[in-house]
Amino acid sequence: MNKQSTLFSEYPVLEDDLIIIRKMTDKDADALAEMCAQKEVYRYVPTFLYEQKYVDKHAVIAKMDEECFDTKESLLLGVYLKETGEFTGIAEFYAYEPERRKCSLGLRLKKEFWGRKIAQHAEHMMVSYLLNEANMRIITAHVMQENKASAAAALKCGFAKKYCDILEDWGFDHPVLIDKYIIKVPE
Repeated sequence: MNKQSTLFSEYPVLEDDLIIIRKMTDKDADALAEMCAQKEVYRYVPTFLYEQKYVDKHAVIAKMDEECFDTKESLLLGVYLKETGEFTGIAEFYAYEPERRKCSLGLRLKKEFWGRKIAQHAEHMMVSYLLNEANMRIITAHVMQENKASAAAALKCGFAKKYCDILEDWGFDHPVLIDKYIIKVPE
């Protein structure tokens, strides 16, 4: 008998020696606004991400529970440097399918934190949480083919590139070409 999925039972706190992943608070609104203004950060991700829904980032954080968590649409968490507590980006769990024990993950970091192994640490913790705590058996990551850094991070975290050359609607004026990376645990 399969253990029940617990992805949306509570906001998790994930921590290692470099970063902490936890629920965002209103104190993070200014740093979130800075990240949202960085065009480089949003070049390789869908245009309709939740943090872009409201201009006022205080509203984004205030409405996150009712519009994302409570509806089980997505779980958005802040990524912080453990040493300083500085906000570095967003870790997201989305496309939750409890009957299949499947979930997708995404990550976006402020530009000044690129290349510091934060993505690799975050993805490792996210995968571990999904497999060991939330009882998922299928984890996916959709990566725009142009985003070589995200593709490399997915492979380092144990994902396998399973589907190539998929056209998806990410809200741009044309479909984007993505590859789908998967971790699948046998039943």
